Amino acid sequence: MREHKRMDDFKKYTILVVDDEDILRKTIVFDFKRKGFQVLETDNGKTALELVKTNHVNLVVSDIRMPGGDGMALLEQIRTYDPHLPMVIFITGFADITEAECISKGAKSVFTKPFDRTLLMNSVLKALGIA
Repeated sequence: MREHKRMDDFKKYTILVVDDEDILRKTIVFDFKRKGFQVLETDNGKTALELVKTNHVNLVVSDIRMPGGDGMALLEQIRTYDPHLPMVIFITGFADITEAECISKGAKSVFTKPFDRTLLMNSVLKALGIA
């Protein structure tokens, strides 16, 4: 019963997942929906920014390198649109992107592919203040 209540509590949070790798994006979306979150998804930065502007989004999980605008540009555009809007957690397959660089630009966390999905979930819960 307690877990069911927590899932209901998570429904008030909307997470946007942005990644051009369909399988990875769908897997992350599945994990968040299973936990009870509302989830939006897209495969590019341009559509992601439109989703942020037209929906109440609490947190963005985004790939850094993808077509249609990379994650770093998306972060800057989100911060310009609304500096208080959502925390961004990056996932990347490239070792040349440093965590310090991402954090200095406002990201909450950075995960290098492949990553532990449980650690990603814990980072999201912590970022939202519900861990």
